[in-house]
This record gives sequence, structure tokens and C-alpha cells, in this order.
Amino acid sequence: MKLLFFDISTGLKSISDLKTGARGGMISSLFILTDLLSRMGHVVSVLSDVKVGGRTEAGVYWGSSSEMAEAEDWDVLICNRTTTEDGLAHARVKKRVLWTHDLPHSGFIPHPNIVKAFHRVVFMSRYAERVWRAFYPAISKSVLIPNGVDKALFYPRGKDLDYLIFGSAPNRGLKYLPLIFEALKNRVRDTLHMTAYSNMKVLHPNENARTTRFWEEEMPLDYKDCTEAGIELKDPVPQFQWAEELGRAGLMIIPTNYPEICSNVILQSLASGVPIVTTGPLGSAGEWISSGYNGMLTQFVPNDYMVHTIEIVRGAKRILDNSKLHNKMIKNAVKTKNLLTWEKVAKRWNKMFERL
Repeated sequence: MKLLFFDISTGLKSISDLKTGARGGMISSLFILTDLLSRMGHVVSVLSDVKVGGRTEAGVYWGSSSEMAEAEDWDVLICNRTTTEDGLAHARVKKRVLWTHDLPHSGFIPHPNIVKAFHRVVFMSRYAERVWRAFYPAISKSVLIPNGVDKALFYPRGKDLDYLIFGSAPNRGLKYLPLIFEALKNRVRDTLHMTAYSNMKVLHPNENARTTRFWEEEMPLDYKDCTEAGIELKDPVPQFQWAEELGRAGLMIIPTNYPEICSNVILQSLASGVPIVTTGPLGSAGEWISSGYNGMLTQFVPNDYMVHTIEIVRGAKRILDNSKLHNKMIKNAVKTKNLLTWEKVAKRWNKMFERL
């Protein structure tokens, strides 16, 4: 089949960024999936905001979204997270698929009834489907296909049970870490050490100055700086280095107040044998994490600041105080049932295309 992916917010300056990991090594599912589908025999193109296009080693063509008006005939148009009426009108395609990455808002689909133009909607979690259907009741046929994880890259290595880690944008709970870390060092043992990989500018290079200033000035750390609390704060790193850090980490702590649709950090951590302590009644975390099995989930959200913080500390303490339980969770994390490889994800996409 001839597949056309449409995305306008990759943050890529050049197609070479795919090879070098110019976004701090945070390679998205759009890059991985399109290459796999190309290797399966599909003719795949991606139109986005990339400034200098070209072809990947797998044969996927990357070009500018302005090419939409001149696009040739395609079997399937896949709108990746966002769409415009102009894009839909100009694309000469037989079938249309909407791939919902993030929470819906007016910037993604300005006119709710436009969802009627899609023959399938792809959700990455049950939570995502509930939210999208609440916003857009006109959605008809859908399919659940989560993100995958490269298990050849993300796997357990020599474990340091005292090594705590955090990896995500600042709004995933970075400001809560200093208090949590100091509480754990005081209540568990002072040999604990922690690294936080987080930088809004690196993770989201297209964010404008106002948004960046909002995170830096209007949402400062409530308690104290990470470095002042003894947490090593680093920018995101290339995938191979991130995999090495996760492979030896003993525990992931994400006291997030952001409703994740399908968190790559959660998938990669579990594949690396890293139990996760995070917010329970928020987003899709509970679809991968089970309290007492491969991590701990809170019952409260960060809005109830002190109770939520206590829950995070107690959950982490329970794991760190019991090496037998800790090691069991490490093994269970790798065995998480719905943890798919990218190859299996691509096969699910291929099956959907065949059914179209």
C-alpha cells in the first residue's frame, strides 16, 4: 500500500536529525513506525515541518507539509495527532486514518464533526479512547494500538538498587522530586542517589518563548532545586545512553500531574526492569503498572499535594526497604503483559490497513 503520514510538529530541521538524535535522542513513534512499515513493503511518505527532507535508510520519504496540495494518489492518509481541513481536502486518498497521540483540544481538530472523514481512529490506550470519545462523539470505528519499545535496546543490566531515576519533561513532576528524594534518604538510607533527565527546551524545541518562560519562572520548584537536594539534573541523552541508564537503575519515580496517553518512559522503564512509582488515577499509567507487581500507584493526584507526596514516598520506601520484593518487581516489570515490541506494533498497523 501507499501510505501518507501527515504531521506538522516534529521539530526536525533536517532528515539527518533522525540519525543523530537531534532532539536529545527522544525518537518518537512516528520515526520508528514509518520505517518498519516501509520495510514491510509499504510505500511510505511523511509530510511535516521538516526543513530539509530526504529519505531514511528504510526508504521513507520525508518532506514539507506544503507538498500536500501536490501529493499524488495514496491508499491511506494517516493524520498523526493533528489535521487541518486544507490537508484533508488536498490529499487524494482512498482511506483516512486519525492517529491520536495527545489529548484533544481545539488546536488539533478545530471542527469536531471532521472526525467523520476518518475511516479509523487509532488510540494508544483505553484512557485515550475514553477522552477522545467524550470530546468527539462522532467517532465511529477505532482500534487500540499502543506504542512499542525496542527490547533489543531496553533491557535489565547490572542493577543498582539504590539508583533512583526520573526522565521526562519538567511538568511530569520534576518540582516534587527534591522533597521526595530527601524524605527517602532520611527514611530509607543515605546511600540512595538520583538522576533526573529533564529539560523543556530539549524535549520540546518548538515551544515558544512564553511557554518556556512559564516553566522556568511561573512554575519553579516548590521546595528547593534538584541539585540543592542532591539530585543530579541532566538534559535528555541519546537513546543508547538512556537505555544504559535505565538498564542499571533500580527505581523510576514520576510524581506526575500530566495525564499520559501512552508514556514511552513507562514502556522503556518496564522493559529495562525498572519498577515505577507514579500517580495512579491519572492518564494511562494504570494500564501498564499494577501496584505491588511492577511498581506502585498513588490513589491521589498532585492537587492534594501533601497526601500525594506521602503516597509517592511510602510506595518507594516499601520497595527500597525490601530487597526481595524489589528484585521480584524488577523481574515482573520485564514480564508486563501488554509491553509490545515495535515489530508487533507495526504488524497491528498492517492488519488494520488490510481490514480497511
